[in-house]
Amino acid sequence: MQLDKNSRLMLYFLVVSVLVVTSVRCQHLLDNFLTMTIDPDTLTVKLDGLLPFLSSPSHDFYQRSSGNTISIAHLGPDGSHISYNAFVVDPDGTLITRNKTQVLMQGLYGTVFAASTYYYGKQYNHQSTDFHAELYFNEGSHEPAQQAEIINEPGALSAVSVVRVFRAPPEFLVVCATYDTTGRLLVLSVNGSKNGDWVHSNEIQSLYPDLDVGTIYVDKRKTREYFGLPETFPIDDYLQKTQNEAQKVALASYSDTINLHYQRNRYMRQDVFRVDGSHATEFFKYTITPEDRQLEPVDDQIKFGR
Repeated sequence: MQLDKNSRLMLYFLVVSVLVVTSVRCQHLLDNFLTMTIDPDTLTVKLDGLLPFLSSPSHDFYQRSSGNTISIAHLGPDGSHISYNAFVVDPDGTLITRNKTQVLMQGLYGTVFAASTYYYGKQYNHQSTDFHAELYFNEGSHEPAQQAEIINEPGALSAVSVVRVFRAPPEFLVVCATYDTTGRLLVLSVNGSKNGDWVHSNEIQSLYPDLDVGTIYVDKRKTREYFGLPETFPIDDYLQKTQNEAQKVALASYSDTINLHYQRNRYMRQDVFRVDGSHATEFFKYTITPEDRQLEPVDDQIKFGR
């Protein structure tokens, strides 16, 4: 079909318009940046220092993923599997949530993490920060703990976690109880591992059908008592005298660990109780990132722990 001059011009401008709009809207699904800043008053996120597309940075960087939602991760050098913070922002660049996954302990049983979720979006109406300890798979991105000297003034206590490891099918059972600063139980987590890594909770449920497994945000008395965990953690007594607050149970114990989390888990005191009755205390710290400091005025107003 032949087109007259006016029709050809209209078609030309239509094609050009589509190409221009497409080029404007087209963004990489993945972009890396050198820096990120957050305005604590507006919670607006700004990324600067765009790095070459598909680069492999040898230093810390910020990775933005664009899709149905926009996520930004503060990562360590490429290939390190280090992640300090993971953010979700809205299309206007306003912060919605922030997640931290920090290593608490590692061993033949796998890796136990401290998971924190901060809620900033208006839709959450100042919801408390979710913080709890749990066993999870080894290979995910996370922040490692750094050995520290004795911390004489660690700041305010934010939470306590008790981690019990048992030699039981599938190979190990790892049970974590997280308490707030009044000693109230917040979260109970029951998971298992085999060959040094986490196994799905469906497998654990099939082995222990009468118990609650996975991550549980209410007190389940039968499960808690089966694993010898206190309903209320005696914080004042424990700070005066260090002793294992877990009770003996029928399961074969591998280790018991009590973690004292300070300043929203920037610092941690870890007491490990061995089967022979001895115990050892170590101190750890975690990286305080620029965005952690920028969000301090906001986080100080939010209750830590449900």
